Amino acid sequence: MKKIGIILLLWLALFSFWKINNLNYIKHNQIKINLVQHPEWLPTKEFAKKTSFGFQNLKADIYWLETIQYIGWNAIHSEYKKYLFTILDLITELNPYFEHPYKIGLLLLPDYNERYEDLTDKQQNEYLNQTEKIWLKWIANFCDPEKIELIKNEANLVKIWTDEKYKNPCKSFDIPYYLAFVYYFNLNNPLEASNYYKIASAQSDSLEGAKIMAAIMQWKWGNREKSFFMFTNMAKSQDTTEEQICATYVSELEQVWALVFDKKIKLDWKLLKQINTTRDQSIWKYDEDQEKPLLSETECSNYVRKATRELNLYYIEQANIKYKENNDWKSAINAKILYNKWYIDYLPIDYQQYEDYGVIYEYNEDTWNFDYDMGKY
Repeated sequence: MKKIGIILLLWLALFSFWKINNLNYIKHNQIKINLVQHPEWLPTKEFAKKTSFGFQNLKADIYWLETIQYIGWNAIHSEYKKYLFTILDLITELNPYFEHPYKIGLLLLPDYNERYEDLTDKQQNEYLNQTEKIWLKWIANFCDPEKIELIKNEANLVKIWTDEKYKNPCKSFDIPYYLAFVYYFNLNNPLEASNYYKIASAQSDSLEGAKIMAAIMQWKWGNREKSFFMFTNMAKSQDTTEEQICATYVSELEQVWALVFDKKIKLDWKLLKQINTTRDQSIWKYDEDQEKPLLSETECSNYVRKATRELNLYYIEQANIKYKENNDWKSAINAKILYNKWYIDYLPIDYQQYEDYGVIYEYNEDTWNFDYDMGKY
């Protein structure tokens, strides 16, 4: 009987130990979920540093994993932006040399998709201001400000690429490379975009594309051509195994379009149609059900689709020049009019299409060129 009693007591103790730990685990998960759902409960940067007890990098890694969960949890309508800067600022305070948070902030904060977001101009400007704070912090922690100024003031690209005093202004080429993209597309500042491509091209670990873009930004090409090459370069910079097919398609696309932009071959409807068809075959056709509005900005395929969009707009704008010549210099309202009136033989269909509407190409009175917008012809 005594043995049975001891066994029962041991079993009860083990069961109680398991039960308590199980409840603690559940409670721990609840706390984690609450933090993901309510990042406003995050500690201040100062408090987080004081309570890290020498494990700041580890704490930064934990917050980074929770950031990924937070982004995924709030993907609908891009609600993750509300506290994204606060979280990234905290992580980069704990570990200033952790690059991923800077990159994510630079790609996600300034981007705006009207299908998923309903932001006022004030809100968009606030996210742009937060983007600037993140990149200034990135540069302060990763770059040499004196070298950056030297490169900005040097017009000779060959000197930048060969003279030792310009070499490696930052700890990574990603920093100026991504900044150039944001300056061009989000801040509409091609001059600063050009400067940061020059800075990126001075890095030993730089992609060859950074040198190409530094040169392109100085050429007397129009914005459409520059935009195309910026998108294809961003596509190639997404260096993952599963994106190799996409990267191969990008290289072939660039070769064709270098000839087009140098006026050595003409962009006609047959070539453009083939480019769009090959895009869908090579990097999979756009599928609304598989759409990932959150992180699509960081995928090769997304940049390729945007590059081909630039080609479609280039083709339409060339036809619109002739249209204006015959219509008292008034532009066509949209691409469908150019097609109906035989100024183009092929109506490019944008990759972003849904059941009864999608992206269409319309003339923008503010910028005096064609642009894209949601709607239907």
